[in-house]
Amino acid sequence: MDSNAAIAAYNQKHQFAELGIEKIGEDTWEVTITGELDLQSSADAQTLLEALLEEMPSRSTLIFNLEKLVYISSTGVGLFANLVVAANKRRIPVIFKKLQPKVEQVFSLLGILSYFTIQ
Repeated sequence: MDSNAAIAAYNQKHQFAELGIEKIGEDTWEVTITGELDLQSSADAQTLLEALLEEMPSRSTLIFNLEKLVYISSTGVGLFANLVVAANKRRIPVIFKKLQPKVEQVFSLLGILSYFTIQ
């Protein structure tokens, strides 16, 4: 996967969502999601992030920086739940950091906050 081209296409397609992926250590990737994860942007992000997971070696770490994520739909929550399950199968820990209160509240209301590692 040419991740730079795929990310650029994603960011161009979605006016209110932006995705960034950066390798921040030997075996650690950080995904930054800015704006809104709605029905369409979540579906497209899932395709990109599943491809990233496939490329990551087992026992790597995947961090989601959600500091600038201001809205998440139930589809967006489902995206994260699916990615965590897929990552766990490959022994890749997933960490969520800097959740905005509104996003954290959605996770909490859906009763899944305790399934995620939050920093």
